[in-house]
Amino acid sequence: MKVILLKDVKGVGRKFEEKNVSDGYAANFLIPKKLAVAANGPGAAVVKNLKTQDIEHKDREAEKLHESLAKIAGKSVEIKMNANEQGHLFSRVNAEKLSKLLREQGIDIAEENIELEHPIKEIGTFEVPISVGNGAETKFTLVVLRS
Repeated sequence: MKVILLKDVKGVGRKFEEKNVSDGYAANFLIPKKLAVAANGPGAAVVKNLKTQDIEHKDREAEKLHESLAKIAGKSVEIKMNANEQGHLFSRVNAEKLSKLLREQGIDIAEENIELEHPIKEIGTFEVPISVGNGAETKFTLVVLRS
């Protein structure tokens, strides 16, 4: 039976792919658990419409990410943190904290796109790489100051 997957199914395929599976597997597992719809049934047109909307949404998100990359490229960002006399921070600067800091400045970069090898634990100046896939990457300068 031909089905269109509604979600990624391990060992079968990815979301919105059209696959041939056994009739029993489709009728007893995939369709009742709402993991797939029959490719020739009434739900197929709805799923194809959802696929088009999903592709358009991903394109818009990719465009926003590239705009954010253009905004941050070569920019210097400062953050003030509590530190001791030797310059060691009391709390570290990680990708989550950097994502929030950038979002406050109007630049929407998800924390999984910020590629810190290790959290920053001391004051100073650091180059922070950002990669969003598709070969799009940039760097910005982070200046950690004592507050």
